[in-house]
Parts: sequence; structure tokens; C-alpha cells
Amino acid sequence: MMNAEKLVVDWLNTDPGLRPATASLSMPPDASSTSPTAYITVERTGGPESPFVSRPLLAIQTWAASRWKASHLAVDVARRLRHITEIDEVADVDILSITDFPPPDGRSRYQITCQLTIKTNYESEP
Repeated sequence: MMNAEKLVVDWLNTDPGLRPATASLSMPPDASSTSPTAYITVERTGGPESPFVSRPLLAIQTWAASRWKASHLAVDVARRLRHITEIDEVADVDILSITDFPPPDGRSRYQITCQLTIKTNYESEP
């Protein structure tokens, strides 16, 4: 089974238009509420699996020095995600929402919720 989180992280990191932000599966160790560094986190929150199709539901969070910058980065990330079907295994992508999602520590964060449709074949995978 393909790891949808890693697929999305790798896809986002190939776009120079998102830099200096980089995508990862977890927050950078130096991230703090006063850090001006922009970054992107990707996590799978659910979604069904079948022998031939995976439909992962993903939460992609954009972090930045201000709410405006986090919002702008979220729009750029969503724009990039709309092209993930250029990867052969990805049949479809649905951007379900883009919302302001401030954490309790006061950092600026937006969240994109999306669902991918990924072709799988459990029988041919090790």
C-alpha cells in the first residue's frame, strides 16, 4: 500500500513556488510560537481502503508568521494539490475545505482538508 502522507509531502516539496516552506510529516524541532518560519505538515486522518482503491482523508496544515501568510500558503498548497493527479497512481483529488485553524499557543495556522483517490493493488505489493 502506498503511503499517502509521504506521497503528498514529496509532491509539495517538488514545487519551488512553495519555498521557503517545506512539507513534512511532523513539525520541525525548532518550531515555536515565535518562529517566523513557514512550514507545512501532512497527516492522514482517515479514509477507506479496499483492494484496489485507497481514499485517504488528509489534513494539511500551513504554519506561518501571520494569519495572512498562513492563509496565502494554504491557497498555494491547495493549488499545487489540484495537480497531484499528474502522478499515475492518483486518480482524483477533492479539496474539501480551507479553514483558519489557530492552535492554543497562538501560532498562525490554516488547514486544508482533502481526499485523494489512489489506485492500489494489494495482491501485487510485497
